[in-house]
Amino acid sequence: MIFGLEESMNHKMRRSLKLFSFKSLLVFLLFTAPTIQYRVEIGAFSFALMEPVVLLVSVILLIHHAVQYRRLSVPKEPLVFLFTVITLWTSTIRPWASNWQNGLSDVRDWAIPLLGFMTLLCTIRQGWLKWSTIFLILVWLNAWLGIYQHFTNNFRPFITELAAHKTGFTLSPEENRLAQVPFAVGLFSHPNGFAMYLFAGLMVALGEFYKSGRKLSFFIIVILPIALSLYWTYAKATLLIAAGLIPFSWLERQVRSNKTFWAFVSMGLIAGLMTLWQIAKHIPAALLTTFWWRVGLWNIGLITLVNFPRVLLFGNGLDIFAESAYYGQPHNLYLYVVLQYGLPGLLIMILLVSYVLKQGNRLRRSGWMRSEPILAALWLGLLGYFAIGMVESNLMGIESRAIFMTLLAYFTGLTREVTTSQTAHLGTQGAIYANWKAERLGNI
Repeated sequence: MIFGLEESMNHKMRRSLKLFSFKSLLVFLLFTAPTIQYRVEIGAFSFALMEPVVLLVSVILLIHHAVQYRRLSVPKEPLVFLFTVITLWTSTIRPWASNWQNGLSDVRDWAIPLLGFMTLLCTIRQGWLKWSTIFLILVWLNAWLGIYQHFTNNFRPFITELAAHKTGFTLSPEENRLAQVPFAVGLFSHPNGFAMYLFAGLMVALGEFYKSGRKLSFFIIVILPIALSLYWTYAKATLLIAAGLIPFSWLERQVRSNKTFWAFVSMGLIAGLMTLWQIAKHIPAALLTTFWWRVGLWNIGLITLVNFPRVLLFGNGLDIFAESAYYGQPHNLYLYVVLQYGLPGLLIMILLVSYVLKQGNRLRRSGWMRSEPILAALWLGLLGYFAIGMVESNLMGIESRAIFMTLLAYFTGLTREVTTSQTAHLGTQGAIYANWKAERLGNI
């Protein structure tokens, strides 16, 4: 008994040491780097602070892994293939853009997050649930910074000039338009990007909530600050998607059949759209200003594609769009991808969405999501990310891509960990039963 107790204590000590190891520190930096959105300006050249961090950390982790295990293998995952293809396609077409410097920067903005994505998949084979906790702590700390920014209307060190003013949900009586408000942005350059990061953290927190034995305390201490900070970003589309996905995350836990689940989702979407349509008829037109502002950008984007059909094949149409639009990007992920990368880029994006959707359905059907609520919540969060893309260009910029790829690495790694560990557990249980059966037969 004492020997077993000592073994258990030694195992816990080893886990603690691993948590605070040099490798864990490097992985922590990969998680943190995209959330500090500072740009270094050196003459005409500029780069994001995360770029040298991700490059250095990735090289060290890959070398460490190769030395320790005497091999370095890239996981044969469809996501690795899709991100590699979009990076190669970008490298082929973007240097020929009218602004070739921006084109080369765009190549870098795909290649460096891809390196970080592959590094996470190569070097973290087990322990994604541990990193779930670390990710949640990072989001929680950022949420408290956002709350501080809202109440003090101060300390937004890396915000861009275009994002310095944010409108809320109330009208200014003097001007009859949406009033400006003190908002949360964290260390991000735009509150909408910060909102999507908080949204991902909120979904992971919901997964932890369903696992937690102390639901009330977890809700107050963890979920509530993240939700409040998300609300005070005033990112309307993200808030709308989050409000819809929270009941769906509960529904996902209650319904086993995929067909029944998607039937409920379809009915919920139809009811939600009808409700929003009725609400839109009875609220002041000024409250819909930002929506119609986006619709105008989408129209300009479609006109650009009609007038310059070569963009459909070879992309590089965002600069053309910006010459005639009142804002530099279309505020729609899929239109942005067509303008920048043509129909081949859109095809890759559709394949990406399809893979995540299909993989989640497979995991639900096999029962893995029921056994690991974080996996289910993360899957819904990724689908929500694609939904937000209908009104946000949420893969525009190196930090946004890095956060998105980190979430997909998290989803892929957690899937691999949950399925392999539980399969091994079932195999062990089967072996124990077989031994017991053999002993019974032998005794007879």
